[in-house]
Amino acid sequence: MTTSVQPAPAEGRHQGIPPSQRRRAAALRLPAVLWTAEILTAATAALLMTGLAWSVRLNPMSRVGQVSGLAALQLRLLLLIGVVVLVLVPAMRRWADLPVRFAAAAVAGLSSGVLAAGISLALRDTNWPLYAQQGDSGSLQAWVGALMDGKSLDGAYPPLFPHIVAFVAEHVTHGQVGYALKLVDLLFVAMLGPLAYLSWRLLLPPLWALGIGVTAALPMAQPYKPYTTFVLVAFLPVLAKLMQLLQRAPELPRRTAAVRGAVLGLGIGLLFLLYSGWFVWSAAGVVVLTVVLLLRARRTGGTRGLLNGLCAIGAAGGVFLLVSGVYLVRLLGSAGSTIDRYCYFDTYTEPTYFAMWRDDLPGTDGQSTWPVPGEIGGVGLFTILLLVGLGVALALGIGRTTVLTAAACTASALLMRYWYASHMERDQAVMLYPRTSAQLLYCLLVLVGLACYLVVRRRQGPAAAPAAESAEDTGRRLPLRLNPRSVAVGAICALGLLFGMAGSATASKYMPDPHWGPGALAWIAQSTADTKGHCSRYAPNGQCKQPRDISDLLVPLPDPGKLMCPKVNPYPPRQPDPLGPSGFGE
Repeated sequence: MTTSVQPAPAEGRHQGIPPSQRRRAAALRLPAVLWTAEILTAATAALLMTGLAWSVRLNPMSRVGQVSGLAALQLRLLLLIGVVVLVLVPAMRRWADLPVRFAAAAVAGLSSGVLAAGISLALRDTNWPLYAQQGDSGSLQAWVGALMDGKSLDGAYPPLFPHIVAFVAEHVTHGQVGYALKLVDLLFVAMLGPLAYLSWRLLLPPLWALGIGVTAALPMAQPYKPYTTFVLVAFLPVLAKLMQLLQRAPELPRRTAAVRGAVLGLGIGLLFLLYSGWFVWSAAGVVVLTVVLLLRARRTGGTRGLLNGLCAIGAAGGVFLLVSGVYLVRLLGSAGSTIDRYCYFDTYTEPTYFAMWRDDLPGTDGQSTWPVPGEIGGVGLFTILLLVGLGVALALGIGRTTVLTAAACTASALLMRYWYASHMERDQAVMLYPRTSAQLLYCLLVLVGLACYLVVRRRQGPAAAPAAESAEDTGRRLPLRLNPRSVAVGAICALGLLFGMAGSATASKYMPDPHWGPGALAWIAQSTADTKGHCSRYAPNGQCKQPRDISDLLVPLPDPGKLMCPKVNPYPPRQPDPLGPSGFGE
């Protein structure tokens, strides 16, 4: 009797599944795996560059030591960029475009990792964050301490960041709130580049996401309170992705539109809990753009298109309210009673100037002519370049949601800026309007990058410039005379050097300096003993002042009847010409 040999059965989980469906499932899993690998590459590069600060020897209180430390970081950055290029070139010979994703992600991580490493050098051997227990650092520590004691936060303040610091204090730093704030601040600084890159990867191919997203984020790098601009960098592309979904909703199944809207609503809700300011400045423009896109969906897709659009935006709004609705209600409830009177140095600046954002840090800028008079009618060439980018982007991409979203946020911020500034004297309130400078600068830098992108796409021909962008817009077609490897290597090298220079310039401002300015924040951290009695070995004369009790750190609110901004002009009067009115002496 012969026994026939039967073929081995397929694995249990694949039994009964046709091969075509298995292939489709594998094809769907591949992008998820690549996205995960891209995220890990960017985060690992950022943490690696930050960690390399520990291999640098320096005295952060000496300017020569600071320069040596910054140069050592740049040397390490150059070596890492060289490794990226050496891996990229042979890999592209075999896998074409795939290695570009990981090379761009790595450079994005290095871009902010070098800044975080610089701040780590400035805070060497101290457990305090920038400014130790003073200013906003002190207030944040007081709020975190209250959370750890079971108390509630101020209803108007976004709750997520204090909760993150409280978690780190409880589980990592053994209750040292200041040390926890230092670690979390460094983490946020390090992750700014990966966040900018990965957020724009939702809309753009790798090199363009690196060139537009990370470059536009450079002026937003803020080692002191980094979570504020951290949100701005991600908010714009995620919002643009939601607007893109709304535009494409008529073409999608209703369930798909709802699921994607819910995922984007979750991301936007978490960003809102981290910092809500940019939502306030953008609200008017986003509402108008949403209505316009819903009307467009009705025109192009009929009733079905409108319902799909409403389903997408409804799912996003529903999840957003589910995640952050409690905080939103508290924020709206306190909007009428919360009056901000804090006087930024640029509260006195000519109100249309926004080309350089330096936050509310101490310094001498306010005691000099600021801004420097522009070349054309008082407007600087950099600002004119931004406006040219705005015009080109609108001319070539008026139908693209990336362009429309950035333009809507720009218009909304301008409107809110001028509204509050025009009522400042009447209401005796500043209402944070100088912060719109950051949003205006970021949005217009993005529009300049998008203008370049659209010009290049148009030159590549109609086949390479579809009417509506998508996440699959890989941008692989290049002019015939350009080698893809040459383009990738050139972009990686040029952008890597730019990011390194920007990181070094920003970190240099925060190096310890006893004079009033950003460097004073690190100097104060170096000269204050922590709550366990540890004093930095670099403290001036080896002595530290004792820390205050965490319950005493909250700064009392100013008298609501007084404006903190002095009414006199803070700029020094123009000095008389020593040669006399004629210019030839008396």
